[in-house]
Amino acid sequence: MLQTMRNKIKGLVAIFLIGLLVIPLALLGIENLFYKNPYAPDDVAEVNGQKITEREVQLALQSERQRLQTQFGTNVPTQLLSDESLRGPVLDRLIHRALIADVAEKGNMTLLDKEIDEIIVKLPDFQVEGKFDSDRFVNLIRSIGYSPATFRAMMRKDMVVNQMKNALLMTDFVTDQEIERAVVLSRQTRDFEWITLALGDLPESMLVSDDEVNEYYESNKQDYLSEEQVAIEYLELRVDQLEKDVTVSDDEVRAQYEQELDSLSKPTEREVAHIMIEGNDDAAQAKMLEVQEKLAAGEDFATLAAKYSDDFGSRDNGGHLGVSTGDVFPAEFEQALLDLKEGDVSEPIVVDDATHFIKLLTLNAYETPSFEKERLRITAELKRIKAEEKFVSDIEILKDLAYNAENLEEVGIELNLPVNKTALFSRSGAKDVILQDSRVLEAAFSDRVVKDGFSSEVLELSTDNSAMVIKMIEHKPVRTLTLEEKKKDITGELKLEKAKARLTEQAVSIRESLDNGTSLSALSEEKGLSLSTQVAAKRHAAGVPQELLNHLFAMPHPDDDQGRIDELSLDNGDYVIVNLTKVTSGDIENLTDDERKSLKTNLASSLAGDEYQAWQSMLREEANVEVYNTETSAL
Repeated sequence: MLQTMRNKIKGLVAIFLIGLLVIPLALLGIENLFYKNPYAPDDVAEVNGQKITEREVQLALQSERQRLQTQFGTNVPTQLLSDESLRGPVLDRLIHRALIADVAEKGNMTLLDKEIDEIIVKLPDFQVEGKFDSDRFVNLIRSIGYSPATFRAMMRKDMVVNQMKNALLMTDFVTDQEIERAVVLSRQTRDFEWITLALGDLPESMLVSDDEVNEYYESNKQDYLSEEQVAIEYLELRVDQLEKDVTVSDDEVRAQYEQELDSLSKPTEREVAHIMIEGNDDAAQAKMLEVQEKLAAGEDFATLAAKYSDDFGSRDNGGHLGVSTGDVFPAEFEQALLDLKEGDVSEPIVVDDATHFIKLLTLNAYETPSFEKERLRITAELKRIKAEEKFVSDIEILKDLAYNAENLEEVGIELNLPVNKTALFSRSGAKDVILQDSRVLEAAFSDRVVKDGFSSEVLELSTDNSAMVIKMIEHKPVRTLTLEEKKKDITGELKLEKAKARLTEQAVSIRESLDNGTSLSALSEEKGLSLSTQVAAKRHAAGVPQELLNHLFAMPHPDDDQGRIDELSLDNGDYVIVNLTKVTSGDIENLTDDERKSLKTNLASSLAGDEYQAWQSMLREEANVEVYNTETSAL
């Protein structure tokens, strides 16, 4: 590709463009100790031979929590953010992502490193004052558990997966016949009337005897089990806590500053444009003199470049060549640039058998930041590095000391860590933030901790910067709840059952009367019930329970003018008897062009979504998928 460009592009702009293409985003290839997890992550699942690791799951969990917190703010329930709630769906998405990535890879879909790098440097999150900042990039991705290489790999996979999805979702279409059928159904209206037998306070009036409660308890006590509960003590090792005790000397900070001077220093940038006149014959000389005269007369440089320049790559852009830091163009060209002030145009300069008029558009001279300006940043980074080194060594000490410890007090003293304790909790009712991590819950209820009485293995938490070990201090096994513990619940259940049975009896009586020819309106008057009526009701109508509307629009059309009777028990306990009297199909003739266009777009999107889901299901059925930890998966 580069050779083709060399053959087709003439002038200095070719040198400049090719130079840009071969500049690597070097920092993305850098790896160091501080990005590496010292503990090999466990494999959670395997999709067609491709591993999904616990680290990937934890990163996805962290991302999903951040998404929920951004969307709902402080209103998001804590339980919704727990590993128990999120892990199954997150793992499900990772499996589907791996399935699509596998198809894309087999289809040779990919993105070049250069394409990924170009996207990364343009992301606003990684920019300072509108320009890519490598320090900001590294710090941000590090804060969410990525190294530069793993972040780029994640982006490549996500973008390829999205390309594959879009290729499928953007290819669906709908016919006019499908639009007509959709309008007939979606804009259909129905006329109906109904009466409601309200549950209300009826259960409170029902009488339930002790014998009934006892009998119900004996018949169902196999289901009345308490939840297993444990209370634990734990030690948590955190990099941010270790960092508070780390000291860094001025000499260390100064030495690091000196080491970073080359990277901190930025060369002066000059934005440049030119008018190039090829050759040195009489015609070229005449052209050069004409340009020189017009420049001296104050004519616009960009306009002259468009008219006279022989550099076809730049002339239509005002002769713009981009930015040089002193090493992009030939030496004579760069020297001429050095002699110019911002806005000046050079005298004619001959370079490689071509004459150039060079204009300095902008001049950006960067000052190397002083030691005092960089002191806080460097100090923080050195403290973090020392804390991470201590974190790694302390984990090994924690492993050795906690293995056979009678309790965690002595271990905590050795490592200067507080021993934290929890109240009793179950698998589903843990309120402590630390217990929202599924691996902590799993360890707390493991045989090793509960039955054998040992400390747990060292557990890595949601990030690579935190680890903990736990030990049980109290255990309450599963047991059958007593009659006294369940009496109130059972009494409520029996009262509700009796109340619903009472409503069913009333409904049967009303239905018999309707079957004998009595109208619903007459029955409502006779029994003192309120009759509600809807004319031309749509699928969503104000004042009508949605459950009732869903049921009505699923009913067959009425056979005659008398209508079609049906009944329905609502989720709130109310009992409804309804008479569907008329069905009117949607009218496509009244559809405007905008409505037709919108409907066509929505219908195509819906069909594409359905087909995409079907395709995903097919991939899953045909794939070799194995989930190793089924207890924490929704699959």
